[in-house]
Amino acid sequence: MSIQSRQLLWFFAFFLVFELNIYLSNDMIMPAMLGIVDEFQAEARFVPLSLSLYLLGGSALQIFLGPLADTIGKRKLVLTGNTLFLLATVAVPFANSIEQFLALRFIQGMGCCFIFIGYAMIHELFDDMAAVKLSSILSSTTILAPLAGPILGSAIISRLDWRYVFFLSGLLALLSLLGLCKSMPRTAPTVTRPDLAAIVRSYAAIFSNGRFMFGMFTAGLATVPLTAWIGFSPLFVLQEMGASYATYIALQCVILSGFVFSSIAIQRLRQDFPLVHLLRLGGLIAAAGMLGAGLGRHHVDVFAACMFVYSIGFGLFNGALIRSAITASKESMTLTTAAMSLLYCIYLSAWLQLYNVLCQRFGYALETYALLNIPVIVLIAACLLLFTRGMAGRRESEVRLARH
Repeated sequence: MSIQSRQLLWFFAFFLVFELNIYLSNDMIMPAMLGIVDEFQAEARFVPLSLSLYLLGGSALQIFLGPLADTIGKRKLVLTGNTLFLLATVAVPFANSIEQFLALRFIQGMGCCFIFIGYAMIHELFDDMAAVKLSSILSSTTILAPLAGPILGSAIISRLDWRYVFFLSGLLALLSLLGLCKSMPRTAPTVTRPDLAAIVRSYAAIFSNGRFMFGMFTAGLATVPLTAWIGFSPLFVLQEMGASYATYIALQCVILSGFVFSSIAIQRLRQDFPLVHLLRLGGLIAAAGMLGAGLGRHHVDVFAACMFVYSIGFGLFNGALIRSAITASKESMTLTTAAMSLLYCIYLSAWLQLYNVLCQRFGYALETYALLNIPVIVLIAACLLLFTRGMAGRRESEVRLARH
């Protein structure tokens, strides 16, 4: 292996640490949120609000970073994002109020904005097959973090103060920063002076694309039930049910491991498997699971099993939904993915806050959450049906044009 190839692999390894740490930092702290709000003498509504603000932080810079990466270079931006995340992470343990804690969590979440730049570098630096394989490894962090995060977080807070969660994340952030400084290739900016008018026109075209906007609305809505579970489950399981950390971890593993099965299933599909079939199959499985969870809300084991089914269905259709939405736009993929991340986080945060308001009104209980999911899954199913009909109609039009 050449020195250059070895350096590229080290860059990938440290970028993987950076991305995994960003997701783990959020999931590790969730089991400790009850203790944090008690320490700061705050209300229970701040538990899910912490998650919402972290997600909003992840959308705060996206729309600017795409053009900026082409102007000043991707290396500088990734290192800046890692540094920002590191500083915010080590500052969180020194918060003196819930307001300071939430503000720092918002800044910490901004680290998410820089991840797509690293993905772009990987596609530029590696050949096709290597880039696909490495991107697949990076994408698996979104599966690993919700499973490993609560386990690691529960293990830490069962013996140490919650602040050690952020100390651990800070050490990992320092490791990734030093590693990326050493191994990340220097790439020349591709644009000397950005054409602001062209960028505005491109974003206007993206945000006026009805299919893209509808697809991202559906994707954000479909993510809400599982994200809400991550944010609200400490209240449901640890507080309302009075269960142990072991039960909390077991429920997380059962419900979220459906992603693993759906990921394996997708890898086994043939290359020409129609996305519209994947969307319909996944939507049907997800709807069955969510409705079953609502009906079985009084039995935790039945509820968890049905949510596991939902996560399988969601894992099947979510990637196909996002792929179909972003390819609906003919604009720059960098700008389109930046717009995608912005909308995804905004939609997700808004729906989470609606859940928070309703749970505050009717009680932070498993039954409340399960009932809220029923109208949401009906809306998701209706959106998927409309979206796939549009795909089928577009394919028929393309066939007719090709014949003529």
